[in-house]
Amino acid sequence: MENPGNQREEPTAGGQRERLKAGDESVAKPPRPWSRKLMWGAGILFIIGAVTMGGAEIYTAQPSFCRSCHIMEPYWQSWSHDMHGAKLGVRCVDCHYAPGERFTVKAKFKGLSQVTSYFSGRAGTARPRAHVADASCLVSECHGDEKYVNKPLPIGEVRTEDRVIGDTVTKVQRTPTVTFLHKTHLDTDEKLKTNEQQLEAVTARLRSQTPVDVFARIEHIARSVRPVAEQAEAIQAELKARELTGLLDDAMELVRLHDMRARLTQLAGLTCASCHGYDATGKNHFTIDMNTCYTCHFTNQAFNAGTGQCLKCHAPPTRQILVHGTPTTAGESTSIMDHRDILERNIDCASCHLDVVQGRSDVNARDCERCHDQARYLEGFETRDIEKVQEYHRVHVAAQRARCPDCHHSVRHELIEPTLVTTSAGFVQPILDECQHCHPNHHREQVELLMGVGGVGVEQAMPNAMFGSRVNCRACHVESGTDFKGAPLIEATATTCVACHEEKYGELMTQWLGELSAYLTESEKAMELVRKRIDERRAQGQAIPPRVEELVGMAAQNLELVQAGNGIHNKNYAVRLLDLGDEYLREAMEILNQPVGEEKTTR
Repeated sequence: MENPGNQREEPTAGGQRERLKAGDESVAKPPRPWSRKLMWGAGILFIIGAVTMGGAEIYTAQPSFCRSCHIMEPYWQSWSHDMHGAKLGVRCVDCHYAPGERFTVKAKFKGLSQVTSYFSGRAGTARPRAHVADASCLVSECHGDEKYVNKPLPIGEVRTEDRVIGDTVTKVQRTPTVTFLHKTHLDTDEKLKTNEQQLEAVTARLRSQTPVDVFARIEHIARSVRPVAEQAEAIQAELKARELTGLLDDAMELVRLHDMRARLTQLAGLTCASCHGYDATGKNHFTIDMNTCYTCHFTNQAFNAGTGQCLKCHAPPTRQILVHGTPTTAGESTSIMDHRDILERNIDCASCHLDVVQGRSDVNARDCERCHDQARYLEGFETRDIEKVQEYHRVHVAAQRARCPDCHHSVRHELIEPTLVTTSAGFVQPILDECQHCHPNHHREQVELLMGVGGVGVEQAMPNAMFGSRVNCRACHVESGTDFKGAPLIEATATTCVACHEEKYGELMTQWLGELSAYLTESEKAMELVRKRIDERRAQGQAIPPRVEELVGMAAQNLELVQAGNGIHNKNYAVRLLDLGDEYLREAMEILNQPVGEEKTTR
């Protein structure tokens, strides 16, 4: 039927179905009720999921979330009162994720691995792996301005210590003498370039003046990993055997340059975390690991040499220092010392401060075996050279973020407490350690005299006044000499007294030696007379009273200590021991001269 007036025909459901069957694509398919609900549900779930994930991301980024795991409590506590947490509000994720890493899949897996470690019970059983990348420290709002590079930073804090001056405990204020500058340790490119140029020049000179096999041996020694003193000894022996001792200076310079190149290369690989680590005391969240400094500066170095030179880091104290520790011998007056004067006299720091570096930061195979249980990892370890060490650092430090104490033994770098210097044999232990391997208990008598102990009859220790002012063996023993067997030794002479004191002290030592010789002669004669009298009584079949044997034994102990230890090490104490010995011998002689059976002691 026609549509009169061209009026629009309303579509009907049946008509639409007919047109759809006919293939008319202009007709929209009516939505099914279940599909509409599904789309609404999916949209709502997406929104809920997005809100939940966003909220979870915000919540898990808060330090309080980290604290919810009980093993993190000490870390949270140290962060909460550290400058970064308490003052700056820096969150855990701001540092422990590198910039741009936090929202990556890698970061999520790192978090999952921590959760897995926790629930599997592995947390805390291995070396902590928390790490802060340099990029986190150097973002623009933190240290990105690099102002820290040229900022002088004092190492240590002003503190008060007890020193014993003239038998009186005195409070002395000490200020830091080390100022650290990042630039010195970070700008290595120019230093490496200069080192390479110097190395090429020295190598060329040695090549031109030595046979091929000799140069190869010298270079092998220079590249070896061992204390510089051992390298010097090996090179001296090699050159002496080949009658090339005139090349010793260049050969030792080759050693120094190879060593410096290795250290500069390691500096180039330093990261912030190499020196800054977690503060286990809880005082701060992280602190400077001074062992890193000590390991780099003192490994294989002689005292006050190379990278271990005192004045590379320390500024000499500018104040006058009270010296002579407890308890001083009678009649000694308080003395004052100025480090500037000591430096002007060119007196070696080792004379008073050899005790400040104790321990060796070397690495042995047993240290490696804590992590490596296969022999292949230790191949070439015993014969390693500096290139091999550089490879070890690349693999362990750069790739695995190992820290110095993970492999190196610890070094102590500190003064023995001033009040303990005169009462602790550990003060001269670094000296004795050089001899003890072959000579156990060697120089015991000299050390006891210095400390003012070991004799009989003196109730309170009487340390040498110079010993109390931190002067050790090397301050006086500087001259080459020979012993009674003709073997070389380093002896003390009056010139070392004059070096620190005045000219008259040279005469004073001669005077003291004369006085001690006279005292010893008298004591030895008195001992000889008593023993002769004892022999006479025994020859007559008479018993020797126990008190006599006791007195002679005490006198002999004092006499032998002064004879073996050389009384000049502590004149006042030596004279006191000899005087007491003479008293014991006089008492013994009085008893021996009494009629048999009527002996009476004077005690």
